[in-house]
Amino acid sequence: ALHLSNLRYKGGITSYIDVLLAKRNLFEAELALTDTHRLHLVSIVQLYKALGGGWSPENAT
Repeated sequence: ALHLSNLRYKGGITSYIDVLLAKRNLFEAELALTDTHRLHLVSIVQLYKALGGGWSPENAT
């Protein structure tokens, strides 16, 4: 969508606002993907801990 918006802007079909909106939508999608990935990793750690996993520091007192 961003590429198409850029092409349409360069061709004089749309305004630069459409390009900016497409960029914002892309950034929002990237943020959502990153957050989903983070939640996935947190879930893996929670599952590992729930199953009794963990670690002990070498210098435990």
